[in-house]
This record gives sequence, C-alpha cells and structure tokens, in this order.
Amino acid sequence: MEAIEEGFPDWTELGQDSGLDPLGMQRPIEAIYQSLIPGISTITLRYRYYSFFPFILKHYEDTIRNPDPAVFRAFYRRCEALYALICTHGQRELGITGSDWAADTLVSQAAGGVIDFAQGADADADEKLRYIKNKAGAFGAIYSTQMREMGLLIFAAKNDPNPNPVCARLALPLAEAFAEEVGDLAPRFFELVNRAQVSVAELAHFEVMKPSRLRLGSKEHTLLRDILLGKASGQAEHDLVRQATLTMLLQSADQKGAIPQMEAIKWQWFDGAAEAPQSELRVPELWALFQACDLIRLAYETILSAALVALSDAPRNRMPLTALVEELVEQANVPENATWKDFASQQGIDGDTARAHAQQMLEGIGEERVQRAVKLVSCLWRNTPVGEDLIQKALSVEDYFYSLRTEHRFLNGVSALPAKAVVSHLISDRVLKRHLWVASRKFRKQKAYTYHLEPEDGLIRYRSQFHVAPSSPRIEQALRFLKDISLIDENGLTSYGRAEMAAA
Repeated sequence: MEAIEEGFPDWTELGQDSGLDPLGMQRPIEAIYQSLIPGISTITLRYRYYSFFPFILKHYEDTIRNPDPAVFRAFYRRCEALYALICTHGQRELGITGSDWAADTLVSQAAGGVIDFAQGADADADEKLRYIKNKAGAFGAIYSTQMREMGLLIFAAKNDPNPNPVCARLALPLAEAFAEEVGDLAPRFFELVNRAQVSVAELAHFEVMKPSRLRLGSKEHTLLRDILLGKASGQAEHDLVRQATLTMLLQSADQKGAIPQMEAIKWQWFDGAAEAPQSELRVPELWALFQACDLIRLAYETILSAALVALSDAPRNRMPLTALVEELVEQANVPENATWKDFASQQGIDGDTARAHAQQMLEGIGEERVQRAVKLVSCLWRNTPVGEDLIQKALSVEDYFYSLRTEHRFLNGVSALPAKAVVSHLISDRVLKRHLWVASRKFRKQKAYTYHLEPEDGLIRYRSQFHVAPSSPRIEQALRFLKDISLIDENGLTSYGRAEMAAA
C-alpha cells in the first residue's frame, strides 16, 4: 500500500477555503483505495488515452527527439487539442479533455472552415482561450503518473539528459497497435499537429481514433485488455491487486445483469468480505476496510455538520462549547445508565444495520442524524468485517491521522464508562476540537482558512456549513475502463467479459 507521508493532514486542493476534509480523516482512506486500483484515478476518464499517448510519444521519440520540456509540452498539447476536436466532432465522446473548448470552437466555425488551434493549445495563452486551464495538459496533469503506475511510462531520473517521459517496453506494442488502427492517417495527424490547423471537414476522417471506435479483437484492444487486467508480462504486485479488484467488478456486473452502481458495490463488498476467498493480497478485506473507514469519517463529519446547524440557529450564531456539546449529546439520545459497551451491544452488528444507520444519517433531518451517527460508530466498533491485524497493518500511521484504528483504540479505552460521557467526549474532543486543530494546521501550513466554526471571546462561532458525502474510490472510472474495452455494458458482462471470467 502507498505510504502515507509524515506531517499534517493533506488536502487535495491547496489554498482553497472550502474546508475540504474538515477532520483530517481522508488521507488514510485514500491510501487504501489508491492501492486497490493502481493506474486509474478519479480523473482518468477514458482508457484509450493509454494507447493514444504511447502513439504520440513514440512519434516524438522517433522524429523530434528534442529534450527541451517546453518543446515536448507544446507538442503533446497540440496533439491533445487536435484529439479533442476529433472526439467532439460528430457524435461527441464523453470524458475527453478539452471537449468543451472543442465544442465552442466547432460551433464558431462554418462546415467548410479551417480551425487554427495554435492559441488554444498554447500553455502561455490566456487561460480562457486554452483547451485546458492546466498548463501541463491532460498528459502531464492527469494521465502520465497513472500510466507510469501501470508500467507504460518511464520518468526521467535526476540529471537525465532527456528529462521527458518516454515509453516503457510495455507501451511500445500499444503505440504500434494504435498506429495500425489509424493507418495512413497517422502521418497526416502529425502534419496537422505541426501546422496547428485542421479543416472541419477533415476531422471526420479521424473518427477511427475515438475511444468508442476501439476495434474489438484488434491487437490494440487485446493489449489494452491484458494490461488493464494485469495479464501482461512482468506482473508486479500492484497489477495483481488491480486484477483482483476488476475481477470483483466483473463479478458484480454479472450478478446484477447491468453496470453496477458504486454505492451498491461498496456495500456489497463490505457485507461479503467475511465470505470472500482468502488470498495473500487480501483485496476483498481491504475494500471492506475502506468502507468501514469511510463510514466512521461520515459519522464524525455528520456530527460536525449537526454542530454547525445548532450554531447557526443560536443567538448571534454563537454558543459556549459546553452548551454545544450538551445539545448534541441530547440529540444522540443515549441511555442514562448504560456503559458504552452496553449501549453498543444493543445495536445490531450486521451489514444491513450499518447500512440503515448510514442511510438515515445521510438522508435524515434534525436529531435523527446525530442518533444514527453515534449508532453507526458503535456498530463499527463492535463488528468491523476485517481482522484486527489488517486494521493495524493497513492503518499503521501517525495518530494525527484519525482512522478506524485510532477510534477503535479510543473506544476500547472508554468502553466501561457511561455511554453519555463517552459520546460527550467523542463530540467534544474527537470532532469539535479535532476540527479546530485540523483547521489551525492547514492555516499554518497552507495559509488557507478552512474553519467551519471558530473560537471567539470564550464562545464557539458559526462560520460555514459543508456537505457530508461518501468518498469516490475510483470505482466509477474502473467501470468506465471496463466498458471502454467492452467487457461490460448495460446488460452486465459482454461475451468478452464472460470469456475473461471463464479464463480467470
């Protein structure tokens, strides 16, 4: 699993003041799911980019060979801009970088017009004129790191005379296979890239390059399938982990007879971990652990959100901390004379109970949200569908990252105390004061002000609300990739998907 770096809680978007990850619990969750679908991210949207980029990189290596990163970037940005125009012309493809720019550009041109895309591809042009705002383009900002993780790219070492990424051995057959599919149009594509001009009429000639036009049974299709499913030569552990996850997705599609929904998959894997076949990689258990970690994050964030509602309803949007905690404890409605252990033993421990608590917690209103959050925490404490050894191993990080491991330890230490006292401590220290600590660290380290509530003259003051939402662990993107290579469709497994399952 990817190591979690030492330091303070990490935010994906630096400098924003929207309070992303207000309790600093997201990073351990991300580390789990990133290790389970390596080579795919939440923004790698179409799989055929994984053969398109080797195609253009090989051309650059063979014919241009300029080590200047600026020249290299200018080249691939023009390739991306032209590809966006090709994929947006006619039947518009989904998930293509620059497609909005391409659509606007095409609308402004007559059918017989010529598009000059030099400015749109220029990284130094006005941001509003670029096909993508990020100067690194889709290759540099989105796909290159994932393609390296999949074994398709080699990044330059320090002091390498060529600092640009190049095709790895595994990518060269892909580049050749894509070129074979493009055929005689390949030289013309690069000629247009060099000129940075293309006629609207000529775009239709390049339809074969679109992601949806991947020819089934072709060499390119076979290579993309084998690489995605970890069947290519020289398998590494991360390839086998991705293979296991994708096999689980194929099984879900087969059972459902449709493309499964992400939330349904997460609960299916949470419920089924105990019965899953044992393996050294423990992929089913890790997916269940991901869900358990995300659920406890959601429970804590729900309590924080409820605190913000209480503050926003208070006079002048301010309350003493003790009064705020007392109000939330009352909302939790835990019994007066029971210990935490006794209270937890009264809650169900099966997956259906946890799911019901989570659903009502996220969809309910008022006091019910806090009640369900506390009950969900008790369920996760009593019965997590993975072994303690895996919890300790997978979440073995510093304690400033709150996770299922830290909260298990906290609740184990207070299980004999009165339930009301435990809930009060949890709300006060594990949620409210935790948020103040996280926000202060982000302000000190990143100069971003992300307080949703803040201390003021001995009171706690409301500042802003936030949206509590489940994590998105790349499952939808993995399903999109499986669909791109025609292993699944709206009816579940395709004939190609069934063949893969039979061979697994």
